[in-house]
Amino acid sequence: MITCNVMEYSIGEVMEGVWFIDLKVDGEEEYTGIYVFSDGREALLIDVGPSSTRGKVLGALRDIGIPFDSVRYLLLTHVHLDHGGACGGLIHFFPNATVIVHRRGAFHLVNPDAVLWKSSIKVLGSVAEIYGKPEPVPEERVVSIEDTFYLSLGNLDFEILPTPGHASHHVSIYCRNYRVLFPGDSAGVYVPSLDAMLPNTPPPFKLDKALSSIDAMIALNPEVIAYTHFGVSREGLYNLSRCRRQLTAWYELIREMKVRGIGEEEMLVVIAQSDEDLKRFIANSERLKGLQRGLRTSLRGLIQLVEDAQ
Repeated sequence: MITCNVMEYSIGEVMEGVWFIDLKVDGEEEYTGIYVFSDGREALLIDVGPSSTRGKVLGALRDIGIPFDSVRYLLLTHVHLDHGGACGGLIHFFPNATVIVHRRGAFHLVNPDAVLWKSSIKVLGSVAEIYGKPEPVPEERVVSIEDTFYLSLGNLDFEILPTPGHASHHVSIYCRNYRVLFPGDSAGVYVPSLDAMLPNTPPPFKLDKALSSIDAMIALNPEVIAYTHFGVSREGLYNLSRCRRQLTAWYELIREMKVRGIGEEEMLVVIAQSDEDLKRFIANSERLKGLQRGLRTSLRGLIQLVEDAQ
């Protein structure tokens, strides 16, 4: 088993030939990570992190012992800066790699200045600067998909399925061999050290699509869920069902609070009275500042959803 913990990033072997890299974005642990598969000859990455962590990804691959020319695929769950932002900067180091992304996200990889960067600045503000401005990916290096897509790496088989809700172009990745699901942001945020789950619902969030996506992931019957935010849970079906219940509960609570005129600041306090996960998170939020920022954005996404339905 390979483990490596340096100031810039840390590496843990999740299972044989599968590694999780904590990118320590802005120096923060338990925030954002990526996954690496290797069969000893070829490798693939699931998500690549933000542009600002490109050097960390390269350093971690060197530490694991993966030659850059063995990287065959960069699989992106979606193109938001914390998941796909480093793609344009990394692709030039991987001469044999192809980027696989949903059709609706492909344009933003090739032309990040057109919409992606501007909208990220608008929604994320200074956090977008922490993530860094993405570089364009050459169009010929991108394969865009729309329906369920199947991929093999050696004897490993992957199913890539559309899971919209968090984003219209979101996909999740399932490795059948290990029964491990990589849901990106479509199954919430999970903090293993707290056993706490939180919604990941930035505007414009679509609840009906998100719930259908969770149902599609439940149908895969995964044993393990490997979260970008953050880490691994070996209670796959339980956590998916838990995420579904939480989304529905938060939406109903926020709808009731809007009717009562309760403001955004008080909403989290009210929700925490009935949500033990949120209560545990709030008690530890000082060391999880990145996820705390994301929680505020997620709350705004659900508030906007309620307002749009009125």
